[in-house]
Amino acid sequence: MQWSDKDISRIEGKFDSFCKTVLRNFARDWYRAKQRHHATEVLFSELPDGQLFEPIHNDPICPLEQYLFDDLELPINITDDALAQALRQLSRRKRQIVLLAYFCDRTDQQIGERFHVVRSTIQAARTKALKEMRNLLEKQSET
Repeated sequence: MQWSDKDISRIEGKFDSFCKTVLRNFARDWYRAKQRHHATEVLFSELPDGQLFEPIHNDPICPLEQYLFDDLELPINITDDALAQALRQLSRRKRQIVLLAYFCDRTDQQIGERFHVVRSTIQAARTKALKEMRNLLEKQSET
């Protein structure tokens, strides 16, 4: 099929319009992100003198207390008290699924092969475990 000059011109015009729309939207998103960042940014020079020397975050290299979970073949250290408490209150299987999924970066398929069940069973168990952990963490934060 041969394209006429009119067809080629029309296609080029549509492509040009599409490219301009993409670039305009990308620029708009970039400027909005820059404005959000600028609105939440606090310079050190603007901090009051008392806040300048307070620790901004906990030192991840030297945590105060570590919780060791050795349910799996490799030990997993968790430094967050609330998270460790919530994990301890889960059943062993749910705890193993959560640890494998989020601390060992295993997929549901890989975890399913380990437990000899299908992927959807692991996905459902992981979802229930996360919901249970969320409820436990909310109860801890209320007290």
